[in-house]
Amino acid sequence: MGFNKFVGKIPSAIGQLRELTELDLRWNGFNGTIPSSLWRLSELKSLDLSGNPLSGELRDIHFAQLAQLKELRLSSPLLALNVSSSWVPPFQLHTIGMDSIKIGPKFPLWLQTQQRVKYLVMSNASISDTIPDWFERVCHGIKYLDFSGNHMMGKPPVCKGNSGHEFRKIFFLESNKFEGPLQLLPTDIAELYLKNNSLQGIIPHPDINMTLDILRVLDLSDNHFIGSIPDSLCSLQMLVVLDLSNNQLSGRIPSCIGKLKTLGALNLANNSLYGHIPISLGHLIDLQSLHLNRNNFTGMVPFSLRYLKKLEHLDLGNNGLEGIIPSWIGDELSRLRILVLESNNFHGDIAVSLCKLSSLQVLDLEDNNLTGHIPRCFNNFTAMISAELDSIGINVWVSVLNISYGVVDDGEDLSVFIKGGMLNYTSRNVAYVRFMGLSGNKLSGEIPVELMSLVGLRDLDLSRNHLSGRIPENIGNLSQLESLDLSKNDLSGPIPQSLSNLDSLGWLNLSFNKLTGPIPSGRHLQTLDDPTIYMGNSGLCGEPLDKSCPDGKSNAGESDGGHEDGKESYFYWFYAGLGPGFAVGLIGFFSVLCFKKSWRYAYFGFLENLLNKVWVEIALLKRKFG
Repeated sequence: MGFNKFVGKIPSAIGQLRELTELDLRWNGFNGTIPSSLWRLSELKSLDLSGNPLSGELRDIHFAQLAQLKELRLSSPLLALNVSSSWVPPFQLHTIGMDSIKIGPKFPLWLQTQQRVKYLVMSNASISDTIPDWFERVCHGIKYLDFSGNHMMGKPPVCKGNSGHEFRKIFFLESNKFEGPLQLLPTDIAELYLKNNSLQGIIPHPDINMTLDILRVLDLSDNHFIGSIPDSLCSLQMLVVLDLSNNQLSGRIPSCIGKLKTLGALNLANNSLYGHIPISLGHLIDLQSLHLNRNNFTGMVPFSLRYLKKLEHLDLGNNGLEGIIPSWIGDELSRLRILVLESNNFHGDIAVSLCKLSSLQVLDLEDNNLTGHIPRCFNNFTAMISAELDSIGINVWVSVLNISYGVVDDGEDLSVFIKGGMLNYTSRNVAYVRFMGLSGNKLSGEIPVELMSLVGLRDLDLSRNHLSGRIPENIGNLSQLESLDLSKNDLSGPIPQSLSNLDSLGWLNLSFNKLTGPIPSGRHLQTLDDPTIYMGNSGLCGEPLDKSCPDGKSNAGESDGGHEDGKESYFYWFYAGLGPGFAVGLIGFFSVLCFKKSWRYAYFGFLENLLNKVWVEIALLKRKFG
């Protein structure tokens, strides 16, 4: 009965099914406490109540009659497991799934009685203890271990076991407080996730006893590793994901990394690596994601990267790369969805061949020395035309790995400077991004009217260039636009009235241009009342500036008539939207509690938009009707 729409409390009559051996109620809407009658089903071998907002405290007595139990799955942040330190369970479990249940702060001592565990999940369980030595005896047979999202300290478990292809382990140990040097990479492991801990020292060499064609994922990101990337990692012949980002690594990228023919995702971002990007990376023909941003790489983008035909995410931003933007990026890398070349030393015109990248959803060329005009053919970015979200936010690693146990978490990250600050997107919410950033260059000419067809665009930054002419009259077509920055250019003429149609706009900067005339009014623009938005345009007048327009008229677009009708329509609109908006927000809040960190980012982005709309209407009512 799992994956249905049952709601309410689990009926107590279920305890009358005395011969029941398997109960699967996962992912429904059951709430409240678990009925006491359920714990009297002494023949139960498998119990799965995960994915329901159940509440209450589970104690020793609840499990007293479940001696036959082999599989136990529970997940709810409203549940707590509170058993005595001397508790000896009557069962021997092979599957323990306890995601988001309060188990800590102490490490559960009763686990040392469980000698047959193959699958152990105690993620987000509020455990803030060191892992005791005896756990090595328990975990040597574990194939799937998830301790992520706790505050565990000390050294991470190694769990040595029998080697061989039939015994592949997957360990999720990220987002804890494991510290100290990592002595050796464990043997017999297929996927190791140690992201976001406090590990330090050099990256260890693979164990001499490691079966080199087993390890597929190695994620050591967000730690404090130092030194160079060891050449010995190149011996991991079946590696699909290598993530060493956000450490303190230095030196050059070993050229032997080009031997990792199965590599699908390589992330070395935010270290202190230097030198030229190795030509050998062009041998990684299965690569879908390449992050080398925020390092000290110099020279030109190697021509060999044109052979990475499967590449979807290329981030070389914040380095010292130079030369022109290679035309082969548009000619050869047709699958690109995200292209980030910001904060380098690229010069010359923007390659027109980039217009061939129809799947592009993020183009970031900011802070270079680019010249010439913005290509009119940028309207070929069909992914920026669609206002609908699709599967582009799905983690690239998932398609690479095809993991049988589930989705890899937090694989694809993206940071872009929009809305006046740095926003970080993760694998779950990168689908929300439709961004074009060309700021901080030497681009000239007019803003192409063709850009106004990119109606799915959410963020547009053309600031700090030498653009001239008028703002396109039909800029109001960009109905999804959330941020617009045209500041520090040479734009002239009036601000188009259609700008007031952008109801989603939360960030606007038109400062330091040569704009003239009255500032348009409109239901939404009236809430963007910071005068610095328009500063440096001596010819502008009207609110929110202190300068009145010469003819004494109100801002462009305002009308003296229809005041009462307008008042009534505002109230209708406000109250009609308030109820559904509150309901959607409430559902989102409770749903997100069931998921991990990366899901919460997408939720809060949605909530921000919802709150913006509510505050817009409140501000309008106060301004218009006192």
